[in-house]
Amino acid sequence: MLLPVHRGALFPLSLRMFRLGSAIFFLLLTLSGQEAFASGRSGCFRGRGVVSKKFKNAELRITPAGDADRCRAVVLDSRKAVVFSEMDSTFEIPISERDVSGDGIPDLVLEGFSGGLHCCWTYYVISLGPKPGLLLKFENGREASFHEDEKGRGFHIEMEDGAFDYFDGLCHACTPFPFVILKIDSNRLVDISPDYTDAYDDVVKESRAALTAQDLAEVAAMTTNPSESHAAGVRNAIRRMLEIVFAYLYSGREALARQELRTMWPQFDQDRMWNLIQQQRAEGILRYVDRAPTAQPATQPR
Repeated sequence: MLLPVHRGALFPLSLRMFRLGSAIFFLLLTLSGQEAFASGRSGCFRGRGVVSKKFKNAELRITPAGDADRCRAVVLDSRKAVVFSEMDSTFEIPISERDVSGDGIPDLVLEGFSGGLHCCWTYYVISLGPKPGLLLKFENGREASFHEDEKGRGFHIEMEDGAFDYFDGLCHACTPFPFVILKIDSNRLVDISPDYTDAYDDVVKESRAALTAQDLAEVAAMTTNPSESHAAGVRNAIRRMLEIVFAYLYSGREALARQELRTMWPQFDQDRMWNLIQQQRAEGILRYVDRAPTAQPATQPR
């Protein structure tokens, strides 16, 4: 079953995902118009469940691993040789026999989950061509969703960058997760987030509207790390501020991101915070990308 997601509503829904969690997010997806692959899944959950699927050139087997609460996924070629084998707490099949990598050959996407409270997901893109095998593997602290362009221009992947969980000592619920849009090109990930600047600007607009002059003044005047504050108002303001910074940074407008941080963050802590953001970003999902988004010249923020 395919869940429709409207392309134009991509980021408003995704922004709500920051607050509501992936379960409600996928419910929201069913109300819009573009194709997403998130239901009709089958797999092995915490060591329970068996899946066997045969394809033209390969066979997939997902079975309990013998260890407590573990599953094993194996792909065999036409000669029954093992070309892929992995273990995890849970395996599901979000996409089967679709060309996800853009090479004209059908692929299989497996989703592995570690079983942790908030983490972690591993994705395997496996070619089902005459020589089946692993094309791409990537891990993230947040779940990914695969979407097919409504004009038939291939798939893209939407996810929050899980590297920012508990960022700078913030609680999980307080964490502002940057949103990323990627595309698979053969056996590599390409960051196409800068193609969606209008959607990121919607994030900026919503977050800016939620900040008051008092919020901005209170945080800017702080003489200690704002992230260490236990005041609910300060933490909410921090989340909104960082959402703005992240939206500019992840959409390829680094100069604007730095400008926003200088405007809103206490002066004594700006360099530390900027360096920490850059470090977390480098350690996150973009580490699988050949190169990070190209920074654009600074313009007047919206």
